[in-house]
Amino acid sequence: MQILCILHIFAMEIYCNMKKKVLFISSRPIYPIIGGDQIRTAQQLEFLLQRYEVDVVYQTPNRADNLIRNYVPAVKKATCFQVPKRLCYVQTLRFLFNKLPLQVNYYYNITMKKYIDSCIQDYDIVFCNNIRTAEYVRRYSGVVKVMDFVDAISMNYEKAKQKAKGVKKLIYEIDYRRCKRYEQQVLNSFHRCAIISEVDRKYILKDG
Repeated sequence: MQILCILHIFAMEIYCNMKKKVLFISSRPIYPIIGGDQIRTAQQLEFLLQRYEVDVVYQTPNRADNLIRNYVPAVKKATCFQVPKRLCYVQTLRFLFNKLPLQVNYYYNITMKKYIDSCIQDYDIVFCNNIRTAEYVRRYSGVVKVMDFVDAISMNYEKAKQKAKGVKKLIYEIDYRRCKRYEQQVLNSFHRCAIISEVDRKYILKDG
């Protein structure tokens, strides 16, 4: 699987010049922009809107205000799910019974999953803004799946666990191994993937 560093390269490869429907899945609110990760996600969304008909589904830990269409009216439909942090912590405990990374468990919400299951057949392309949202669609076929790794999270954890101590070191060790395995699963199950730098790209591909 080739990983491309620039979103527009693979975006134009997928049914170029054809008006397709995209389901854009985000693990966090996209607007208002208050952090660097939101800038990247917002740019991706705005780029796709130039070429496709895009619906958005995302999570928010706060009151479920749907603000996306205030910032980008071109979005056809935006659906948000309020998932309080206390529930996210409970969801994370599923790691005791599966092999998913802690942060994938943290963001995996059953209600949101059921919603995606109910409508995914209406879309030609599904875009996931990071591996935290991959599990919602990873096993689907019949739809083009696009993933933005952003960066190699396993590489970040590998560095962090070398400096951490105590409980943090244990957490980093657990999620390092799980993320490393999961990144390969995502790489093999998505049709197109993007990543932020050549260093991150080479790190993921070396075990691919």
